[in-house]
Amino acid sequence: MSKFAIFVTFRIKPGMGKDFMPHILENASSAVRHEPDCHMFRVMQAEGDPDCFHFFEVYTNRAALEAHREMPHYKKFREATDEMVTDRKIQPLDLLQ
Repeated sequence: MSKFAIFVTFRIKPGMGKDFMPHILENASSAVRHEPDCHMFRVMQAEGDPDCFHFFEVYTNRAALEAHREMPHYKKFREATDEMVTDRKIQPLDLLQ
């Protein structure tokens, strides 16, 4: 059975990438550390664009992603960063291998 994954792109207000980074890194590490159904959470920054971030997240299923969004570390991340984000795109994926 395949796992559920998402590929996410966040566009941050110009010049705020350095402020955003510690929040997303903490959310990602907390997700992997405290959520048994979060198998991977990679954070990437676009080369040459410090205000563009990509995340690759792997969960057991879609319900695990929904559970992630109810976790205290996720809510803390959203509260701290929502004003920094100008655009967010989420692409659901079936992880085949």
